Amino acid sequence: MELKRYQKTALETLEQFLRGLRDHGLKFGFMATTEKPYSSDAFGGIPFVCIKIPTGGGKTLVGCHAVEKIMDIALQNKMDRGIVLWFTPSEAIKTQTLKKFKNRKDPHRSVLDEAFDNNVKVFSNEEALSIRKEDVNHNLCIVIASLEAFRKEKSLQKKYKVYQENGSLLNHFENIDEADFLERDSEGTVINSLANVVRLSNPLIVIDEGHKTATQLSIDFIKDLNPSFIIEYTATPRNGSNILVQVHASELKAEDMVKIPIVLESAVQWQNSLTRGIEKRIELEKEAKKIKGEYIRPIALLQAQPKTKDGHSVTVDEIKNFLLERKIPADEIAIKTSEKNELEGVDLFSKNCKIRYIITVNALAEGWDCSFAYVLVSVANLGSKIAVEQIIGRIIRLPYAKKKTNEDFNRSYVFASARNFNEAAGQIISGLETNGYSRSDLISSDKKDATYELEAKKAVTDILKVPMLSLEGDQLSFEDLIGSDFELSKQDHEFEFQIHYDNDGRAIIDIKKDDEWTRGAQMFLKLNYADKNFSKNELVQWLDKKLRFPILEKSDKVAFLDKAIEYQLKKHTLSELSVNRYVLADRMGEFINSILEKYAKKRFDTFFQKKKISTKPYDAYPNTIALKQSVPQEFNKNYYEKIDKLNGEELNFVQRLDLDTLPNIKYWVRSREKVDPFYIQGWKRGKFYPDFVAITRKGAIIALEWKGEDRVSNEDTAYKIEIGELWAKLGAGKLHFFLVHNGNVEEVLGEIKKL
Repeated sequence: MELKRYQKTALETLEQFLRGLRDHGLKFGFMATTEKPYSSDAFGGIPFVCIKIPTGGGKTLVGCHAVEKIMDIALQNKMDRGIVLWFTPSEAIKTQTLKKFKNRKDPHRSVLDEAFDNNVKVFSNEEALSIRKEDVNHNLCIVIASLEAFRKEKSLQKKYKVYQENGSLLNHFENIDEADFLERDSEGTVINSLANVVRLSNPLIVIDEGHKTATQLSIDFIKDLNPSFIIEYTATPRNGSNILVQVHASELKAEDMVKIPIVLESAVQWQNSLTRGIEKRIELEKEAKKIKGEYIRPIALLQAQPKTKDGHSVTVDEIKNFLLERKIPADEIAIKTSEKNELEGVDLFSKNCKIRYIITVNALAEGWDCSFAYVLVSVANLGSKIAVEQIIGRIIRLPYAKKKTNEDFNRSYVFASARNFNEAAGQIISGLETNGYSRSDLISSDKKDATYELEAKKAVTDILKVPMLSLEGDQLSFEDLIGSDFELSKQDHEFEFQIHYDNDGRAIIDIKKDDEWTRGAQMFLKLNYADKNFSKNELVQWLDKKLRFPILEKSDKVAFLDKAIEYQLKKHTLSELSVNRYVLADRMGEFINSILEKYAKKRFDTFFQKKKISTKPYDAYPNTIALKQSVPQEFNKNYYEKIDKLNGEELNFVQRLDLDTLPNIKYWVRSREKVDPFYIQGWKRGKFYPDFVAITRKGAIIALEWKGEDRVSNEDTAYKIEIGELWAKLGAGKLHFFLVHNGNVEEVLGEIKKL
């Protein structure tokens, strides 16, 4: 399954943090990635980070890819083996996750199998009660458990199976070193329990809906399981979460994942809300029949109130009778409550399915998804305990993750019973925030032409196409610079590789030990690399799989790796190289990348000298953009009506750029990395996206890159200056590039004023 742009960005940010963690330690690695301090209040020196993704954003898929990156970079000592403890917030989501992970055809399982060479075993916490030692030693074992299976007061733990003595787990504890983190009975004997097996494995812990582990009890029981790394996914992070990645709702909308904004209509009488919801669903179905190539049967979710002793609640039965009285066929109605489940075994996406109305109380709150759900009607009094926020996340997903031509199908609809619109809006906003959305994602139904607050349209009539580097008329790419004749296997394969030794002279994993997060317990896992396929060929094939260079032919890459390993075997034993394979992979990856970039630089220079590289405009900036978080300020010369949030220094700079003191500036635009069409491709693999582009009244095009003081003189900045100035040189006086920082703002603005 192809990852969405925001999912790729989230994983790139995680990888950046993991490399910083490995090379510089936890606190520095987090600060360097996020520019925020790391909080160790909850778990001390154990890495604990949060990925914030709104409901409907594919948290589980990101989680699967993240497991690979964490094992690859931060937990190399595990050799892709051991236990991953994957916590879900409820039994319903546990069942759903197990179903995905056990189905080898499911995209989530495919990601794991591909990453770990099919050496993946999936267990529920009940199945893990008989997990074998061989399973843990030779596979990545993912144990999926609800929080409640483990989250118990210390004094009560022995009443629950995961903490109890278990004879079938006995062999896990044979010939182990004494460890103070293992639970013992009253006589001081280690308990042969699943919890202790988990502790022995020093697990990676993944927490789905991490905000549900905010209590001290939750923190204590997780810490007690001796984790090596903790990563949580949630739409609403708790206080104290180290938010590494924050995905915004507008990013999901831009990728056609969700139906927002949500259109809200309120009525005092519940009957009126229900009638309007029915009418809207029928209206949508009529329009849905006109959609070519896609089948959509709009469904309305109807939220009833629980039964009360005084009989004053609007119950499931009352709503069903209301529908039947309006001639809605009984086979179009289904009830899904804790007592009754008429959706069991029903494929709601089937063209043969007749269900158009689902009546519930709160049974759809978790573990249920159907993107055909377009309408939510809540007859519950919005001040009651059963709030609409519990199921609002169920109507947000967009069918087939594909934007519809008819804008009505890119929105979802809520009809609520309330005394006034503001009361309804307040409750809906609360529900949106629970799912990682905001008041910006809500509009009123009486504003027919209301636009989505986090979208910005062009504020100028010009079509902006910024010239980019081209090679003989085609847009330049890194692949062009490598070309089709390049053979890695014919390049120099000799490089230095250091093996680190302990006092006994044995090769050990090169894991940072001088930072607080590496505790003695983390290295408790004994490494006996005794793979049945242990050989030079196995190591080469493993490196081929880990080192992903799509630009290279597999046979060519394998031939190079074979030569490189043959050279290393003159200096190290095969055992040393195998045990240190992750460090070797990092070094090999750096070496191959340096070969590619040196070759690309040589070809770039040749093409440049022969005047085969020029500049040419290609794609235009879009008419409408999605904002993550708009700046509450109007600008005079912004290309768009609104601008995405900037850091303080960047905002100060564009405010200067926008002033009348620069009358020659016609307009400027914030150029978003990996989103907007303009970038400068040099001889390095990564594309360079300058932060801003300004256009003068004389037609000059100015690319501006802002740099903080700490990054003005590093290697990356020097490269950007070099290719930025080269791009400008090719513009025949029309293109200009400036690197801007606090020390040269006045100088740069002075130069811009002349253009």
